[in-house]
Amino acid sequence: MKYSCLLLFLMLFSCKSDPISIKQIPSKEIVTLEDNYRDRKIAKDSFRISIPIEFEILINSSKVKYITWNVSIDNKILDKDFYDYDFYINENKLKRMYQLESNSLSNNKKIMALVKVNNCLVSRLEASKLIAKYTNNKSLDDLKSNSVIELTTYDKFRIENKSIINQFNKTADSISFKVTRGEKYFFFLDKKINW
Repeated sequence: MKYSCLLLFLMLFSCKSDPISIKQIPSKEIVTLEDNYRDRKIAKDSFRISIPIEFEILINSSKVKYITWNVSIDNKILDKDFYDYDFYINENKLKRMYQLESNSLSNNKKIMALVKVNNCLVSRLEASKLIAKYTNNKSLDDLKSNSVIELTTYDKFRIENKSIINQFNKTADSISFKVTRGEKYFFFLDKKINW
C-alpha cells in the first residue's frame, strides 16, 4: 500500500504540465528584401532579408498573467525597439506586440504568433539572384531606405533556397519565452528557430 501511494504521487507529479507549450509551424507569410541602410558602415555589400516564422502557443494554465519574449540570432539578443524583429498575433498583423497580457491568455487557448526577423543579411549577389528569381521587373536599384521587395512565401523560399537556410541554421537561433503566473512564479521556455 505504501508503495502504491508513492507510485500514485509520482505519477501525479510527473503529469504536471508546463503553463505553455510552443510549436513552430510552417509560415506562408511573404519573405521581403530591403536595403541595409541601418548598418551600411558595418556591412557594406549586404541587404536585409526579412524572414517570417510562426508559432502556435498553447496556454495550459488559467493562472498565466503575461508572456514576454526575447529573440536571439547569431548569439545576440535582438532589440525589438529598433525593429530587429517584429512580433504579431495572427489576428492583427498590423499591431506589434511587446507582451501577451492575461485578457488574451485563457486556458486551453491557441495563439498563433508571427515573428518577422528583420536583421538577417544576404550578399549583393544573393540579393540580385533572389530578385531575378521571384520578381519580373525589379532590381536592387529599386531598393531605397524605406522600401521593400516582396519575394515569395517562406514555405516556398526555404525549399528553393537551401544554401541560404543552411547558412542561417549554422548558429542556434532561438526565442526565449518568459511566463508569469502570480507575482513570484516564472517559467522559462527556449524554442530553437528552425529556419
